[in-house]
Amino acid sequence: MLSRFPTLATEKNDNVLQSATMPFARYKLAATAHKATNFITEHTLLFVIQGHKLLHFEDFTHTAEGGHLMFMKRGIYTMSEYIPEGVAYEALLLFFTDDFLKKFLHTYNLTTTQAAPTPSHLIIPTTELLDSFKMQFLDYFGKTVEGLDTILQLKLQELLLLLLAGPHKQQVLAFLQSIAFGQPLDIDYIVRTHLFQPLSVEELAKLSGRSLASFKRDFQHKYNCPPKKWINEQRLAHARVLLQHTDKQVSEIAMECGFENIPHFIRIFKQEYGTTPNSDRAKKAIV
Repeated sequence: MLSRFPTLATEKNDNVLQSATMPFARYKLAATAHKATNFITEHTLLFVIQGHKLLHFEDFTHTAEGGHLMFMKRGIYTMSEYIPEGVAYEALLLFFTDDFLKKFLHTYNLTTTQAAPTPSHLIIPTTELLDSFKMQFLDYFGKTVEGLDTILQLKLQELLLLLLAGPHKQQVLAFLQSIAFGQPLDIDYIVRTHLFQPLSVEELAKLSGRSLASFKRDFQHKYNCPPKKWINEQRLAHARVLLQHTDKQVSEIAMECGFENIPHFIRIFKQEYGTTPNSDRAKKAIV
């Protein structure tokens, strides 16, 4: 199951600050560690207050601990926590949309026409002013304040200004500019990398840095086929290979191929191949 931040339902000890249209921040408190794959639906800045946050990649793991902040671009990450004995994992997460970052950079004359690519995430130590900001921001959770949306928008601007006034200004600026003004990612790379993740066309468009309309147009131009049809065909073809060459359950194969809704998988499999997954497997066994 692929969890989605920050739109997923909060856990027991989580609190969220949000307006009617967007989430601003999340406070997370966990007593036990767990590992999960999450789709970060908006660019996220994470202050680690206690414990350690781990980002797992194929060949390495990056760690942020108390006194660090981690900036993550929108994307899919495998994450876990390390919780020393006697403490809890505690973190503050703040969310930034593309539009917010572009407007911020335009407002402060920080635009560029040559944004260099940067890694998917950035980890830097906090400063005294950033730690002070973190503690002040936590006070807004659970409060009812008139004009809170406007206040929180200004607080996010304050945070970015503090980062750009700190010792890692150039790293932070390059990171923000790559988000706001970088070239859209290659469609073939995005689609093939995430083909078997349960992502919608809308989510793939967002990952590629395109509007839904632009993504559909560019996809059609590249593959000569609408994205939903092409993606389903690829997933179903892989599912059929697994059905005919493994003993995995139909539900397990569906999930492995990016279908979280098992009845939907069975229905479109039958539409594509004229038989149900179990019947298709049986026919292969007879042959």
